[in-house]
Amino acid sequence: MHIYNITFGVDPAVEAEFLDWLRGEFIEVSTADGEYFSCPELMRVHADSADGSSYALHMRAAELDDINKWYADHGARLFDKIQRTWAGRVVFFPTTLTLV
Repeated sequence: MHIYNITFGVDPAVEAEFLDWLRGEFIEVSTADGEYFSCPELMRVHADSADGSSYALHMRAAELDDINKWYADHGARLFDKIQRTWAGRVVFFPTTLTLV
């Protein structure tokens, strides 16, 4: 079992709009048919920051290849949309984890 974690730093001015999109499009596209990911969990990261809030999205994948396939099929487009729509107001970094 693998967890694909994406941590987002979000400017307060776009926080509500971004979270709506994240829940309504990003997570839906990524988990809709169960082909790539399951069990999405969106969490607020508790850290002191005057620059905004941080969130972590965890999604489970059965195989590492599922993550690569998702990225090729949907992920690159979704990440590009974040950069185009919220340029400099939302930053992110993904991490792939394996349960041991």
